[in-house]
Amino acid sequence: MNTKALIIAIGAAALGLVLLLLYKQRFEAEASGGVPVRVLIAVQDIPLGAALSENMMGYRLIPQAYLEDRFIRYSDVRRIIGVRVSNGLRANQTVMWTDLATASDARRDLSSLVSTGMRAITVRADITNSFGGLLRPGDRVDVLGTLSRTGGENDRVTIPLLQNVLVLAAGRDTGGEAQRQTVNGTAGGNTPVEISQITLSVSMEEAQLLTYAADRGGAGGRHTGLTLVLRNPEDIAILEGVPETNIEDIFEPTRRANVSRRRRQVIERIGPQNPNAL
Repeated sequence: MNTKALIIAIGAAALGLVLLLLYKQRFEAEASGGVPVRVLIAVQDIPLGAALSENMMGYRLIPQAYLEDRFIRYSDVRRIIGVRVSNGLRANQTVMWTDLATASDARRDLSSLVSTGMRAITVRADITNSFGGLLRPGDRVDVLGTLSRTGGENDRVTIPLLQNVLVLAAGRDTGGEAQRQTVNGTAGGNTPVEISQITLSVSMEEAQLLTYAADRGGAGGRHTGLTLVLRNPEDIAILEGVPETNIEDIFEPTRRANVSRRRRQVIERIGPQNPNAL
């Protein structure tokens, strides 16, 4: 009788221990957010409009409780190979369904390319601002403004308004390969075409700045007052304290010499890493 009771007691204790361990595991899983799930991330910077390939992507473990419908599970990676991104992605950034141009490549609505919190603004372009028609969606530019403080020609100055601005569209080209072929009228899609508008991704405050500068600079009707300066896609640095340029910088020998000196300093800093910059 004592032996039977002992066995029952041991069994009950073992069962209690198992239940305790199961409860502990469940509690820990709930506290940590559940079972980790592999979701897609970019392992390198992916520019707007680029077609996804397997070597561009990896995965990160995220607890089940923190998963969003927008996340792409790593098991779905084969489904999105070759799909273009409608937003530029940075290395280690989570790739989401909303980042993909899931609609037909021939129809990339401009509104779908505008990131949350940003705005699209179109500026008038000529052969200079469009770089001979070679400017493309996904490129990055700086925006310079040339305007007069008082309305006179002799006190016009050029100042840097914005730096490292994303180009959303060049004319009607929003980055889709099929659409680019339609716009250019060629199978290759690389023939330069005349572009009269450039659409940029900016904040609301930046949109106000560009609108005012274009209106003030284009008051004479000869130009918009805005000039785009193309950047290397890997160069995202923002230059601080860039001075304005006025007529004295052109005609004063000392000021021209200072510009040349600063250029030499930049070239020396770049060094042999990028001989094409010379």
